Amino acid sequence: MAAYKVIITDRAYNSFRRILDVVRSTSLIGAEDARVVVLNRMKKLASNPEIQSRKAKFFNLEGDYRSVLAWNYRIYYKLEEKRVIVLDVILDKS
Repeated sequence: MAAYKVIITDRAYNSFRRILDVVRSTSLIGAEDARVVVLNRMKKLASNPEIQSRKAKFFNLEGDYRSVLAWNYRIYYKLEEKRVIVLDVILDKS
């Protein structure tokens, strides 16, 4: 059983859809691979949200904000006591 409930915000869902639409325009297989990788990484947040993550530097916001990388996509989330709130998914060009 998962230790954390993963909640995906509307913003994160829409960002992820836009990313997949862009990738799909060049490669259907690439879009499916990206979808699987990002969704699997989000599922892993339920069991251990701190592994391979880094603290996000949101100085004006209170709370534990983190991000993880899934291929070229960075998933930003807020870690709370029993839940992980996925805030956004962006293309990470670093």
